[in-house]
Amino acid sequence: MVCYRGFTLGYSISCIVATLGAKNGGIFILSSMLLQNIIFIPVLFALSISGIRLYKSIMKDRGKENIKLEILRHTIFSAILSIMLIVASFIETYVSTNIFMLTLNIL
Repeated sequence: MVCYRGFTLGYSISCIVATLGAKNGGIFILSSMLLQNIIFIPVLFALSISGIRLYKSIMKDRGKENIKLEILRHTIFSAILSIMLIVASFIETYVSTNIFMLTLNIL
């Protein structure tokens, strides 16, 4: 998921810059794509790392007490990050759209 998101974001940015040019493409990227990805990408990395840590702790120590604690810790962390992803989606829906409409006159 992390690799797919990185690939699609990089490919989108390069296509926009190639189509619109460096100045107009940069303005478009900053106004429409940057804000939500500032939140989304670190949250996605943190969630991936938390999942890997959960997997390693389960494989390392198979005691039921420790597994329950690690799963609870991962679940709480995932819930907090889910809230942050919801905030990023609201930013993408409302804030980025309005900023893009304001910068549309510049393009």
